[in-house]
Amino acid sequence: MAHLYRGGRILGSGIPAQSAMLIDDGRIAWVGDDEGASSLSLAGVAVTELDGALLTPGFVDAHVHATSTGLTILGLDLSSARSAKELLDAVAQETSARPGTLILGHGWDETSWNVPTLPTRAHIDRASEGARVYLTRVDAHSALVSSALIVAVPESRSMRGFDDSGWVTQEAHHALREHALGTLDFATTARAQEAFLARAAKCGIVSVHEMAGPVISSADDLVELLARATNGGGTQVVAYWGELAQCGGIDTAREIGAHTAGGDLFVDGSFGSHTACLHEPYADDSDTFGREFIDLGSLTEHVDMCVRADQQTGFHAIGDSATEAVVSAYARAAQVHGVNRLVAQRHRIEHAESMSAASIHKCAQLGVFASMQPVFDERWGGIHGMYAQRLGPERAAMLNVLADMERSGLRVAFGSDAPVTPLDPWGAVRAALHHRTPAQRLSLDAAIGAHTRVGWQAAGIDDAGRLDVGAMAHLAIWAQVPVDEIPQSGSTSLRTIVAGAVAWDSGHLEDISC
Repeated sequence: MAHLYRGGRILGSGIPAQSAMLIDDGRIAWVGDDEGASSLSLAGVAVTELDGALLTPGFVDAHVHATSTGLTILGLDLSSARSAKELLDAVAQETSARPGTLILGHGWDETSWNVPTLPTRAHIDRASEGARVYLTRVDAHSALVSSALIVAVPESRSMRGFDDSGWVTQEAHHALREHALGTLDFATTARAQEAFLARAAKCGIVSVHEMAGPVISSADDLVELLARATNGGGTQVVAYWGELAQCGGIDTAREIGAHTAGGDLFVDGSFGSHTACLHEPYADDSDTFGREFIDLGSLTEHVDMCVRADQQTGFHAIGDSATEAVVSAYARAAQVHGVNRLVAQRHRIEHAESMSAASIHKCAQLGVFASMQPVFDERWGGIHGMYAQRLGPERAAMLNVLADMERSGLRVAFGSDAPVTPLDPWGAVRAALHHRTPAQRLSLDAAIGAHTRVGWQAAGIDDAGRLDVGAMAHLAIWAQVPVDEIPQSGSTSLRTIVAGAVAWDSGHLEDISC
């Protein structure tokens, strides 16, 4: 059935007077003002009065981890902990509520604590009464674990990144995470994925790019998520499988229904965990340059195999050394296969926090997308933020250069990296508008475009993200705001529409006829 929305304000049409939209067969059939809407034949058309509400393109979150986000929504969220004691108190409370079970928590950030001293494994053992405990740092690249979890994965003791204190990074962290998440039963995973999809729809998010992989989650987890999203008819999921082609990534991606063998394929780690790979050492640890998980030879081989298979690639690259290596691999592939072939395949760099002007220019030439999280700058930027602690203020000011990328022609797609930061598209838009480095601030049109239209393009879809006749009707409706304002961070949509169908409804809109 066709559906007319009228009496609102349409943001993104380029014409302020437009206030009405007709949707038919999943696409936008007409856009105009209320006077024009009154001349339409409404026989068999559902009509909704917007009463001044704001209608926008639905958002695309170009980088999420669905099950982990759902577990955080349902479980132990440590983002509000401001000390080791508060973290341990939260663990003790969770232990009392769920005795004898695996305790999963996420979001602690010692750089926001008054005293950034981490609790030891012995402290966690006491608070959890000896349970298996896995508590990820906010960046998800390190964790605090209990003795019981280490006992379950004894080989982790000999892996790089293991520390007897209970704070683990790198390969040790990967092994312990894989074990912890691998012990979740089907019902727990289902509840987590359902919670994630419900939260996304309420946030006006019509599509997410799930960054799965053999270290991050599992093939079974991704298959379940895709089935759940398809059957639910709500927020769409574009799946990325982060595994090297030479390790079977292309075949696995095809078998499980992933978009491509790429995405969160870790070239390095994160600034917070001192594992982002740098040319110069960390300011707060002069012996550390971070960690390179994939060398240039392997990167180049993976890109070559994917290009030959007509597969989009994607890499997690944060530090300047890591991003430069990825760009070098793309440049070599362009020499072999031609620039036009790479441009057509729309390769990606996830996070891309530290990129030189030369790398930005090369990526723009090769049609590479940067999948970025503006809230990272809001949380950790500035002269006193975590970036400055790790790198010093001067180097920190050169991170997340959104405006430089836009000026160069490099297309940027916005995401949250949930659960690292929450599902909150308006929060990301606001963070881009108020970047802590003023020269890197984006306009409202550019910020919304990065979180809508460019997100679709990054997944190879060109007929969505615009409020034009003929475009797919992926929309979100928000409570009325003044003309010169946008919804607040954390806003819940009044209604979210995916391919013309209602994916979420608050019950606050007036449907006057059908």
